[in-house]
Amino acid sequence: MDQSKLSDLNDEILKRRFYNCMMNSFLPDKISQTPAALLNGYFAEIVTINTTNSKFLRSPPVHHSHHRKFHKHSKDHAIYHVQDQFLEDIPEEQPEVTSMLGSCPDHQKEKLKYFCETCDEPICLDCTVTEHRKHRFSYLRDVYHKQKHSMASLLGQGKTQMENTRKSLNEIKNMLFKLHEERTSMEKAIQKHTQILIATLQQQEDKLLNELNSAFKTKESSLRKEKQHFELILERLSGSCQFTEGAIKIGNELEILVIQKHLKRRLNEISNTRRDYNTKNYRNIYFFHDENSVETTRKALGHVLVSDTCSDLSTANGDGLSKAHVGTPAEFVVKAKGFDNQPKTRGGDLVTIDVRSPNKATVRSEIVDRGDGSYAVGFTPSLNGEHEVGIAIHHQPIKGSPFKVMVTNPRIYSNVTRPTLCIGGLGEVKGKFKLPCGVAVDSEGKILVADCHNNRVQIFDPQGKFLKSFGNQGDKNGQLNHPTDVAVDRHGNIIVCDKDNHRVQRFTKDGVFINKFGGYGETQGKFKRPWGVSLGNEDEIIVTDRRNSRVQIFKEDGSLLRVLGCHGHAQGQLDHPYHAIMDANGQIFITDSNNHAVKVFDSNGNFVRAIGAEENGQSMLKYPTGIAFDMDNHVIVSDQYNHRVQVFNEDGSLKATLASGLNGLAQKCYPKGVAVSPGGYIVVADSDNHRVIVL
Repeated sequence: MDQSKLSDLNDEILKRRFYNCMMNSFLPDKISQTPAALLNGYFAEIVTINTTNSKFLRSPPVHHSHHRKFHKHSKDHAIYHVQDQFLEDIPEEQPEVTSMLGSCPDHQKEKLKYFCETCDEPICLDCTVTEHRKHRFSYLRDVYHKQKHSMASLLGQGKTQMENTRKSLNEIKNMLFKLHEERTSMEKAIQKHTQILIATLQQQEDKLLNELNSAFKTKESSLRKEKQHFELILERLSGSCQFTEGAIKIGNELEILVIQKHLKRRLNEISNTRRDYNTKNYRNIYFFHDENSVETTRKALGHVLVSDTCSDLSTANGDGLSKAHVGTPAEFVVKAKGFDNQPKTRGGDLVTIDVRSPNKATVRSEIVDRGDGSYAVGFTPSLNGEHEVGIAIHHQPIKGSPFKVMVTNPRIYSNVTRPTLCIGGLGEVKGKFKLPCGVAVDSEGKILVADCHNNRVQIFDPQGKFLKSFGNQGDKNGQLNHPTDVAVDRHGNIIVCDKDNHRVQRFTKDGVFINKFGGYGETQGKFKRPWGVSLGNEDEIIVTDRRNSRVQIFKEDGSLLRVLGCHGHAQGQLDHPYHAIMDANGQIFITDSNNHAVKVFDSNGNFVRAIGAEENGQSMLKYPTGIAFDMDNHVIVSDQYNHRVQVFNEDGSLKATLASGLNGLAQKCYPKGVAVSPGGYIVVADSDNHRVIVL
């Protein structure tokens, strides 16, 4: 027999013995009870192990002196089919698996006593000075427990992946079941809609045929009467003419004179009763139809759309999803995304909007398909209170739906004469402050305060009652070192500007640390005494890097998106900015403190305009700090060293000045952070007076 064939056969027999050995070791009594799919996976793993470690499972040289034929097999073992011509060449004895694993495949007389950690495989003593020279290795027995622990860890990962795979499998099964249900439902819908159209067409056909029959019967009756009239006249004329012809032929003078008189009278009678029929008075009957009616009907039947739009990934943004005024249109934009999480570039999706007022009544909404994968939506509320806005694409809710929209009456700033609420006072106990610098208000109206010199964040209910706090001084995860600002994302997570640790930290709504980013430095992504933090339209984290005179925008995981500004006094430059916010169009409004203005940049980072800059040599702002938008998109600015809050229109014109309301407690106010509540109230951090004021 050919030596190579014998060697291949020998290796195959060894593999089969290895399988049997593994099966006997791990599954002695459970083979018959194990699902086929699990056995297939198990065998696949054995094959992979055998292939990957083939150098450790090679058979020794084949000796031809001892052979025996394999004609019998146990009923409990798998049959290994070999061609008859090879059976007589099978070696009588084969080494056990344990002995194969015990000797080095490269140095036959050496035992595998060591483990090369560099190559991750067993080696012998000779290997340590040849192929694995200068590699890191240890005794097998020393790495046994380490490898066992590693295998346990891998096993845990494997089980986790199994669970995730099982969940994915169940989801696919559910999707298949749902797909069949949807198909049946859509078939019924198509059939029902078609039957309605068919019935409508049939009704229209019957109506047209009835109208046609009625018109024809009316016309036919009229024509038959005319026909009878002319037939009668014709008959009379014919009789008179025949009588006259006879008289002319055979009548005498007297008879002709009498007949002439009679004929003249008859013709006069006929002339008086006969009426000529004018064909111009004949009214034709026509059937008109729209040349495009067939195409219109075809379109009316509808169409089947296979959409790759994923409602779970699609989003909506705009002020109309969080706040609105009675009698004023609330607007937002729905942005469709595909299953690849990329924005759609074409329209045509079925977008439905369900707006409910506080009394659960439906509020009419309008949807405009822009044709680029986005949909403009508007509705006009008529009641105060919380409205619910449900958004669905192809009857599936989008990400974040339903949305809660607080509807209020427009704010009249001329009526603001004093604070409606004051929170805090100097102190370290709960509810007291030491230089509060930043404020935020969540969707429920809770007030969050960056209590700077107490190194904590405090949270109050809308009435100013203390709820909880978190943070203490330090530089470890979750610790704070003079926090200056706070923000809340759409999921309720809390973002804190940790100024003197030169970083930003994210916490859950309960104050549990999530992640951090930043660190001291001048390079992009690093900070020098960052001061303000806010959220963009897609929950981007906007940070004012005060000492670096710039604004940096990040994803929630801390990866940098873009940088705005640099140090200077020109239009697009900044000098120690305090706070920055983003409007619905992606524009960034920055309080450029030392330049005494609010600088506006577009979504690409280009300078657009300045608000509150010098007019006639006089600046409208003096070291502005906090900034926010009210529910009408007015720009609220903390005019710190003028001890007031200024309200600007978006174009930069001044709308209102709030001073008496701030200083009504016989104290000059030093406003820093500012926020607007869902009810439209302005919340101000009056830092030097160690309080928070609600206007």
